[in-house]
Amino acid sequence: MAISALVLQVLISGPGDLPDEHRDVIHSAIRTWNAAYGRTFGVVFNPVDWQENASPGFGGYAQAVLSEQIVDESDTAIVLLTDRMGTPTPDHASGTAEEVERLLKGGKEVAVYLNDCPRPPGRGTEAQTQRAALEEYVASLQRRAFTGSYTSSEELRSNLSALLPRVANKFRREAEAALVPDEDEDEDPSLLDADVGQDTPDSSEGIWPRLEVTESPNVDSKGQLRTKRRWRLVLESTVPRPVSNVSFRYEDSEGNLVDDFSLREDRNAPIETLPPRGSVEFPVLRAWGSPSQAICVVQWEDQGQVRTTRATVRAA
Repeated sequence: MAISALVLQVLISGPGDLPDEHRDVIHSAIRTWNAAYGRTFGVVFNPVDWQENASPGFGGYAQAVLSEQIVDESDTAIVLLTDRMGTPTPDHASGTAEEVERLLKGGKEVAVYLNDCPRPPGRGTEAQTQRAALEEYVASLQRRAFTGSYTSSEELRSNLSALLPRVANKFRREAEAALVPDEDEDEDPSLLDADVGQDTPDSSEGIWPRLEVTESPNVDSKGQLRTKRRWRLVLESTVPRPVSNVSFRYEDSEGNLVDDFSLREDRNAPIETLPPRGSVEFPVLRAWGSPSQAICVVQWEDQGQVRTTRATVRAA
């Protein structure tokens, strides 16, 4: 059965000494999540890495091509480090470090795990230098990324089982908060275009839709203060008398229904009676890929006559 879900691209990253079995643990943990919880949370993860998803490119050095192909398009990343930083790039200690920095600067969630599984120690001064540099690098990320370590494949799987729901909840909350309108746009503060198409006797009378957003401080799992936003649709009446059977729907410019502008539309029952110049609110839940705008069509009964008001509402 098909489901509606957020699809999050997860970059799996690590230097060349990342054991294949540890990479396989990540893929296995993601498959388990998608099968067991994807439908419940409405979030599924799509893993990508340079081994399977990067294609040959021309121009620039290899890491730049890789970044353009999969790093910039990823929503989050899981990084495993073992004994070496990896091959340096022109501006970073390694390709992995460049990927991490690029993701963090883009505001992406990054989890970095240090491989502390039992194994023979590296030989020589170079191996010791690489390991020391690795540990110093992970320590430098503690205030900017989620960091941890693992001593076995089982512990890595356990860490991922705790990480994935945290990431899923974060993105789900952001989807529920919808998108913030561009403050630089020259639009009316109500985010409403007067695309009027009503058949009321007085063009100033109607039930007009607009989108509003509330903001509240929220502390995330890292203890950082962030702003939480929730959208709602407000239907406000300018009719100086009671109206009844108020309902609404979203359409595109050709009159086709838009089901995914708000994922909660099917929960909103008609309002039996709206008082004179009254208003009513409905929660708006959006997902990644939802249309940025739609025509909200409001229908109601006024003194026994069915009337309609149309207006464009925008969430981005």
